[in-house]
Amino acid sequence: MLRSMLTELRRSSQLQWTLFSVVVNMSLTLAIWIGIYHMEVNSELSKMYFLDDSFNWTTGNPALDGLINGFCTILVLGCVSFVMLAFVLYDFRRIVKSWLTFSCLLILFGVSGQTIYDLFSQIFDQNDENQFILTVALTVIPTVVYGCLGIYAFLANGSLLLHQFFVVSNCSLIAVFYLRAFPKHTTWFVLWTVLFWDLFAVLAPMGPLKKVQEKASDYSNNILKFLMFAAEDKRESAGMDMAQDSQENLNDERKLRKDVKELIQLYSKQDEKDDEFLQKIRQRRNAINPDSGSTAHSPMVTTEPSPIVLKEKNSDEELFDNESDTTESSSESSTSSESVFSSSDVSTAAECAPEEWNELIHQQNEFDQNDATVTAADALNDGETVRLGFGDFVFYSLLIGQAATGGCPISVGFAAFGILFGLIATLTVLSSEESTTPALPLPVICGTFCYFVSRFLVDSIQEFWG
Repeated sequence: MLRSMLTELRRSSQLQWTLFSVVVNMSLTLAIWIGIYHMEVNSELSKMYFLDDSFNWTTGNPALDGLINGFCTILVLGCVSFVMLAFVLYDFRRIVKSWLTFSCLLILFGVSGQTIYDLFSQIFDQNDENQFILTVALTVIPTVVYGCLGIYAFLANGSLLLHQFFVVSNCSLIAVFYLRAFPKHTTWFVLWTVLFWDLFAVLAPMGPLKKVQEKASDYSNNILKFLMFAAEDKRESAGMDMAQDSQENLNDERKLRKDVKELIQLYSKQDEKDDEFLQKIRQRRNAINPDSGSTAHSPMVTTEPSPIVLKEKNSDEELFDNESDTTESSSESSTSSESVFSSSDVSTAAECAPEEWNELIHQQNEFDQNDATVTAADALNDGETVRLGFGDFVFYSLLIGQAATGGCPISVGFAAFGILFGLIATLTVLSSEESTTPALPLPVICGTFCYFVSRFLVDSIQEFWG
């Protein structure tokens, strides 16, 4: 297993870039958590929502407080997930998009602005009016710039690298917010309860994430920018191969239209009064719709075609008749699609007005474009792009930030190694193209295990040499 993991790691540039992004995310979290907040919990924020023995709202047992806090946190997360699932299942698409957009803007302007203010409030004396104004100015300007660039990355056609940057930075800001809100021992319980929640949400038949994926075909792949980190830019081309494969089986209508158009262009250059030409066109019309009557002036019919059973052609038939058989077979299969081909859609330029002919061409172009639309389901099932959810980044950083509160840099390094090892194993050994694999459980297990084992060894060595 280790050999296959190393081989895949050396081969896949996407996997290498994903691991690098996770490392940057954890490093940025530590920089903010240690450099700005000095690993101190916001007691006012904790007192509002959680049990803790540092104030009167407690059970008296720190472990029990942490367990209750973790359970309540997952309960809230589950309620929010199922509410979002209800909106998705009942096609409240505007509410879903508005929810995701509002959450993104709240992080871009709200959480980032608070973090920047906390940074400059430590540098300048807030009791001095001039320095207070300077603090406000230095907070507003970077926040506006950061937020506007974030809007371009998430809501506009920003570059992939810019989107990845904001995914990493936003997830770090959220992780630090949780670190400041959770009491001392709560984070470990939250991490392990989230671990089981992630397994249920992704793998269980009624899991919210699994049910949401079943509705992914109803949304554009652009919505994934609010939910996932993509190691490679497949937003424009993800799922195109799959869409082309489905077109080969399901778009006989388009093939038939193309064949008929080519036939019209071939013979429209000839003399329409040529008896042989008119006879062959009428034969083609009768093969498509035997119930229609022939006209003396139009080589094509203008009625809805009816399905027919084709007879095998003799080997000595003309090439044109063989070509007709191929097109006729396509017309039979097209009757199983949602839209039925109408021969009224096809005419020669001489038989209809220029406006009508241009409208037919325009409709055909729209038909082609709609077939090529890439949905969120296509992007998720492309089997090529390495993707991680925003929550994965957040909880990786949450684990590292909590490990840092122990005051042992060696244990923090081992925790980071455990996270990366678990992530590599998840993306190389456990993942498959047929289904989504939870990327949170194994990294959290490995990271927690490496942290506590290394912490025990370090403490034992210090006691031995102490």
